[in-house]
Amino acid sequence: MRTLLLAAVALSVLLVAACLDGGSRIEANGPAAEPEPEPVFPSASVSAGTAAAPELRTSTTTLVEGPLAPFTGLPAADAAAARGPAVAVKVGNNNDQSRPQVGLAEADIVFEELIEGLKTRFLAVFQSQTPPEVGPVRSARTTDVDLLAGLGAPALAFSGANTVTLGELREAVNRGVFVDAGALRLLDPYSRLNSRSAPYNLWVDMEMIESLGAGVPAPIVVHGELPEGAGSAVGGVEVAYEASFGRRVSHLWDPATAGWVRVQDGTLHTVLRDGAEVEVAPANVVVVQIVYGVSPADPASPEAKSFNTGPVQVFTRGRVVEGTWSRSVESPAWDLRGADGGAIALAPGTTWFILAAADGSSFSRARITALDTDDAAAVLEAARADAALKG
Repeated sequence: MRTLLLAAVALSVLLVAACLDGGSRIEANGPAAEPEPEPVFPSASVSAGTAAAPELRTSTTTLVEGPLAPFTGLPAADAAAARGPAVAVKVGNNNDQSRPQVGLAEADIVFEELIEGLKTRFLAVFQSQTPPEVGPVRSARTTDVDLLAGLGAPALAFSGANTVTLGELREAVNRGVFVDAGALRLLDPYSRLNSRSAPYNLWVDMEMIESLGAGVPAPIVVHGELPEGAGSAVGGVEVAYEASFGRRVSHLWDPATAGWVRVQDGTLHTVLRDGAEVEVAPANVVVVQIVYGVSPADPASPEAKSFNTGPVQVFTRGRVVEGTWSRSVESPAWDLRGADGGAIALAPGTTWFILAAADGSSFSRARITALDTDDAAAVLEAARADAALKG
């Protein structure tokens, strides 16, 4: 298992092209329609229990020279670890039955994408460190095909997909975009928890698939220092869909942990790590205003057009920098530019991309609200107090 030295970063990381080699084929005998198939797996031996209260994490950093982990900009254990393949996992987030998820605290990058019913699902990317297992594993969407580009042909763990989505995924595998490590192809890495109900109980053994990626990952964002005076101080951000059943998330700046603590649908978002609940608190949150069309796989399924351009708000170091994002088939890294045209440098560490539906989408537009310091602190305090009481 790869490990990550928690340390500070060099001034910046250059964006380079990802190496996309060929991978395994997706099996063609997929399910006919959503939801994904429910193959039979052995029961897992892991526990889905929770701790009494979330754990707050702090870290002290010192300057270390050496190779950098491509997706975090933090020092890697060695050159081989910096070049190791990535693993991407589709992780459920539909409702409370999906929570607490396992393994998300170790993800270098998480993409939060809109799915049916104005809910969201995660595409979590692991490279600098790999947890023993991740779950709940859920189905892929056509949005994922373009999101996987530029990640160095990672292995993709997913529970299944409908026939149209499987066809698009199969074509992407043949182009070398990713390697199929899904549950329709591999049985051994997957198991189901007896303590949770299907389809929210499928877990993947990461040690069994972490070496299956076919390429060398490259940075998809720039890490480094913000210029003096860049952006403005902010307490956090809320991204919400107006429908009563729609997803509503906030990321709130916590100086003590140097992270943006996540509150989802009114409750503190925690995940399991080593049997204990920890807060979701990435170092960076990138709110991408992105156009969603209708997926060819399902008229109820949104498809994010991520080879495009649009407005972006980058939340880093307790500040927000507004600008534009762009990426293309030829340059799949996320090019984030401020109003002055310069690249927006993210803090070293984990990054969550919130793919928020923009004007022109076929689905409800997301409402994006910046929160001042006092309001964000009050929301965070209340969420933590509520979590402690429930614990």
